[in-house]
Amino acid sequence: MKKAIHYSVVGLAIILGVFFVYKGLNKHFLSECKVYEPDSPLPLNYRNLITALCTSGFTKVVGFLEIASGILLIIPRTRLLGSIILLPVIITIFLFHLLIDNRPHELVETGIPLLAAILVFASYYNVWKVIVAGRKN
Repeated sequence: MKKAIHYSVVGLAIILGVFFVYKGLNKHFLSECKVYEPDSPLPLNYRNLITALCTSGFTKVVGFLEIASGILLIIPRTRLLGSIILLPVIITIFLFHLLIDNRPHELVETGIPLLAAILVFASYYNVWKVIVAGRKN
């Protein structure tokens, strides 16, 4: 049973890593920042914030963090560090969609990677417990 859980976490971490490498590359090279028309059905606050994040270069920073954490998640030895870097990014993205965006499918699309990142991080409980506590029990 422990091996099945271990292999599930490894598979989940690799899938999550590849996903975030793609999403980070997408922010840098594959697509332009979104500019919404005034008649867009999306909430005004959402359109304004996306425009501000794109024009300020903030999305490029997020893209870099996504690429870095994705690569770290793929490599077994650095998987915990990758999840530590990814968690604040994906939590911010999820909260952005929860509080500003009014489309429920966006919560599902960001909630699934958030849950996966939490599961990968939680699977290293014995490691980060020692880091936080400063001693072994």
